[in-house]
Amino acid sequence: MSTQEEIANVLETAVQACAACRHELNDLEVTAWLAAIESFGPEATTKFLLNWVSTNSRKAPTVADLRKALDPTFVEEETALERLYLLVCRVGPYDAPKLEATGPMLSRAIVNMGGWARINEIMPDRGDRFAWNAFAERFATAFGTARTQEFQDSLLPPDRRPALPTPKGLHEISMRAPRAEADLLLIDDTSAPRG
Repeated sequence: MSTQEEIANVLETAVQACAACRHELNDLEVTAWLAAIESFGPEATTKFLLNWVSTNSRKAPTVADLRKALDPTFVEEETALERLYLLVCRVGPYDAPKLEATGPMLSRAIVNMGGWARINEIMPDRGDRFAWNAFAERFATAFGTARTQEFQDSLLPPDRRPALPTPKGLHEISMRAPRAEADLLLIDDTSAPRG
């Protein structure tokens, strides 16, 4: 059986699992399932679907459920916001957290919000509910954009996918700034007439 046939069979299994819960997949959901099957592999996806059906759940399985089960870096929006808050409290603005601490999705959301230093600047105290709710709303938008970016990247061949953006702390930003100014001074200095 070819890979395309395996993927088609697993997709049919996903459609049947959803139909058993009285949910008909639309075209976008089918596309998402295809990308997920290609990403996680037919065997792992089939195993997930069989486990899902064996629980007798009335809820149809989703790609998000599949990712929660198979992708250790997958996080929900609320969990990501909590993780971001804890990272800001522990790490501070000077050094950005490592990719292992944030995961790819949260890392993209941080960059979408203006970077690590900017988040440290604008994140309000949790006690100020109005400001915190506004920040959480802004984070939800950035996190949704990060999900879209990740999905779009997953549709590309692995060798054509862009590198993950990594947040930069104030130390790293400040170390790059003087070099750029020094380069600018050298360029200006060489063009000036000497006499």
